[in-house]
Amino acid sequence: MRPHDDGFLRAMALAAFLLGGAPGAVAAEDGAWADCKSDNVDRRIAGCTRLLEPGALASGAEQARAYFNRGVALANTGDHDRAIADFDQAIRLDAQYADAYHERALSYLSKHDPDRAIAGFSQAIQLDPKLARAFYDRGVAYAAKNDYDRAVADWDEAIRLDPSFAPAHYNLGVIAAASKGDFAEAIAHFDAAIRLDPERVPAYFNRGVAYANKGDLDHAIADWSAAIRLDAKSAPSYHNRGAAYEAKGELDAALADFKRLLELAPGNADGAAGVARLEKKIAAAKSAPPAAK
Repeated sequence: MRPHDDGFLRAMALAAFLLGGAPGAVAAEDGAWADCKSDNVDRRIAGCTRLLEPGALASGAEQARAYFNRGVALANTGDHDRAIADFDQAIRLDAQYADAYHERALSYLSKHDPDRAIAGFSQAIQLDPKLARAFYDRGVAYAAKNDYDRAVADWDEAIRLDPSFAPAHYNLGVIAAASKGDFAEAIAHFDAAIRLDPERVPAYFNRGVAYANKGDLDHAIADWSAAIRLDAKSAPSYHNRGAAYEAKGELDAALADFKRLLELAPGNADGAAGVARLEKKIAAAKSAPPAAK
């Protein structure tokens, strides 16, 4: 969610001066705006609430901004019903407020209402056709309805508007692999996502899956190792890397990964089966007579 700067503090101070407001009142109002823009959600909610008291703000545009900022904070706490109510007020006061439509749609999406979310993202796009985030999020809503063609079209548009939009590249990679079986295309999208966001663990993990499906276990192992370096508790990465090591005949490395999988996910059936299977394979290899020269 994009924070908003408030460019009307100076105008507010001037209005207070013209109305004969005391310097202390101006300072208090400025302080409320500082709170209303805070990254701390409790402070932001309290500051915006003070600004929304009767008579605190003169203009509808200022009130809309305060409702919007409080709505964003409420959404970040998971209180999407109250957030939507605040975005409704912001839109009532400023019907051209594209970001308010966008944020309200995000709350609808969080409430598992993709149809209302899509309608809201579409309104935001109509008001601001260059709002790459709205295209991206509408794509997520379409994907929630299994409408992958429209999702892909929106993510493509998000990238056209903002080529550095790593999540859109990542999602296109997932669709290319899972829905189309086009692992080369998937790898290209994951490459872009990783280039733009080198710490995106799922991109390494899923690129590894794509490489494995192409039969390239060395690149797959390298990607799962990168995922593990970034997230030492990535149980799926240990699972997949262990399976790849086993397929390559590197049994000790495979056993170590399956044991680590069991440490991270006690009782994991694949982990337990992998450890038992590999211990038997290793024991059999050690007891086998040496090959004839």
